[in-house]
Amino acid sequence: MSRGPSTSPLPPTLAERIRFLREKRYMTPALLAQKAQVTVSMVEDLEAGIEMFLAPAVRQRIARVLQVRPSQIEEVEKPPETESAETPMLQRKGLTLRDEILQDPDAPHLCPSCGAPLAVRVFERRDLQDRPLLVIKCNCTRCLFRMTDD
Repeated sequence: MSRGPSTSPLPPTLAERIRFLREKRYMTPALLAQKAQVTVSMVEDLEAGIEMFLAPAVRQRIARVLQVRPSQIEEVEKPPETESAETPMLQRKGLTLRDEILQDPDAPHLCPSCGAPLAVRVFERRDLQDRPLLVIKCNCTRCLFRMTDD
């Protein structure tokens, strides 16, 4: 049996591909969500073209349920933009995200990948000479973006 390209090409976008594969398996969005252990709203957002990138674990679960290889889903994903609404403002100020967080840790900070709010933690550690060091840990509340000083 040959492993060449299939005779029926898959749709070219993530939204169309997920919907096509789901309907081919006679599944509702709710059933796909339940079997892939994701929310129904995630499936709806994928099929509406709102979500265009999946975490690897989510991609694998959806691919398993839809009976395709994860690479067949990944090839039509669009990674999140690397700039957010906050990026031009930081560039104008000549600051990095780390500098901005250190200046005002309690201010709302946005993810440079997707623009969602960041969960920020700033704490003090000591170096070998017992000097204080400020350490930042932050992660996006929506995507996989993480930043840490460790």
